[in-house]
Amino acid sequence: MRVCWCGNEDLTPFGPMYGQCHNCETLVNLNDMPAEHLMVSDDERGFYGKKYWLEHQQAAYGYDDIHVRARKDLIERNLHWLKTLLKYRLPPGRALEIGCTHGSFVALLRQAGYDASGIELSPWVVEFGQRTFDVPISVGPVETLKIPAGSLDVIAMMDVMEHLHDPVATMSHCLRLLKPEGLLLIQTPQFKRGTEYTDLIETDAAFLEQLKADEHLYLFSDLSATRLFQQLGAENIQFEDAIFGHYDMFFVVSQLPFSTHSTKEIEAALTSSSNGRLALALLDIYARESVTLAQLKADKAQLVSQLESSEVDRAARLEVIETQGKQLERIAQLEADKAQLISQLEASEVDRAAQFEVIETQGKQLERIVQLEADKAQLVSQLESSEVDRAARLEVIETQGKQLERIAQLEADKAQLISQLEASEADRAARLEVIETQGKQLERIAQLEADKAQLVSQLEASEADRAARLEVIETQGKQLERIVQLEADKAQLVSQLEASEADRASLGANWLVRTGIKAGLVPMNRK
Repeated sequence: MRVCWCGNEDLTPFGPMYGQCHNCETLVNLNDMPAEHLMVSDDERGFYGKKYWLEHQQAAYGYDDIHVRARKDLIERNLHWLKTLLKYRLPPGRALEIGCTHGSFVALLRQAGYDASGIELSPWVVEFGQRTFDVPISVGPVETLKIPAGSLDVIAMMDVMEHLHDPVATMSHCLRLLKPEGLLLIQTPQFKRGTEYTDLIETDAAFLEQLKADEHLYLFSDLSATRLFQQLGAENIQFEDAIFGHYDMFFVVSQLPFSTHSTKEIEAALTSSSNGRLALALLDIYARESVTLAQLKADKAQLVSQLESSEVDRAARLEVIETQGKQLERIAQLEADKAQLISQLEASEVDRAAQFEVIETQGKQLERIVQLEADKAQLVSQLESSEVDRAARLEVIETQGKQLERIAQLEADKAQLISQLEASEADRAARLEVIETQGKQLERIAQLEADKAQLVSQLEASEADRAARLEVIETQGKQLERIVQLEADKAQLVSQLEASEADRASLGANWLVRTGIKAGLVPMNRK
């Protein structure tokens, strides 16, 4: 398992194949990649061999192949690097580019007046650069070359530092090759401090492209890069604008304090030779295009800002439309719910009116039960009273029976009229409720919710009332059964009364016969 360049082994997982050092914040590749991975002993099979430059970079990342880059790099990144280098070190001077690829920057440095050469790992790439730009390029790594210590003014390392198996050892070696006032010119991916892997994923950050587990062994932050060189005794570090600032950092390193050069000093150094004049002309074109590019970027930023504002407004409007659409759907649902509740309420009211009518009818029947109970008591009283008053009371009973029949008829007629009146009132109330409901439907949407809640409450109350009335009906049904029993009891009492009267009549006749015999009015049977 790889440890951080600073020696720390405490690494927190950062994405699939990297760990983050708690000591210096460097991202460390967790692959156990041997140092031999950097060497290219066989250009056909080595990772950084011929196929890496002709196929791998294009297939894996969509980069241009080495032929296209040999042309494009001259007019963009090479001039950007040269402009920064001239600020800190004027030609002449000895310069070495480690990882020079096709050699275009070495050629530009030589054009500007530096004694420049390059280093590459692949013999095929070395031969390609020599042939393409006619510049001196050696097969590395740099540690294997016989370069005298303190002999170089500049060492450039563009997109190399992240590939180093042992950055401490390689940077120490490079600093030994520089003169005391010499400098390192470095471009490398920048891991921004405090960034989480989830942040990169959520924002689809450009830095994700630099998490190349088969190539990039160490990904530095500005803090960890500074710490590395300060640890090696090169405490003077100056960060400059990177050409690909959305994922790179670009800086110069020196063991002695920097001294910078003015535009006039740079122009004077370059115009001192014909080749330098050509380099200056290229820098002038680059400066002019940079201004144009800056304006284009500003225009693009403005257009992007306007587009983002437009998209925000569009999203807001779309959200309003979607919200209103949902509200309309809610309105339709509320209307349907309301109509259903109204229908249920109307049905419940009709049922309630019918049950109310039954209850009123049964209430009257209960009154009749009371009356029957009173009649029964009266009959019992008459039965127990003196037989002398029986005839008169029997006549009263017969008269009352007729009156009761008349009462029953009158009560039936009254119940029918009440039922008709209640049906008319229920229909009138229902029609009035429909008219009021239609008026309320023209009110605000919020009222629909209130109507629904009220109707639900009414329905629940109506259902509760209906249940209560059903219970009353059941109770009165039992009382009607009691009426039937009372009628039967009454019939039985009447029968007993008639039997008593017959018995009384028989007893009376016997009494008369006996009285007549005693008086001599009726002859006795004699044998």
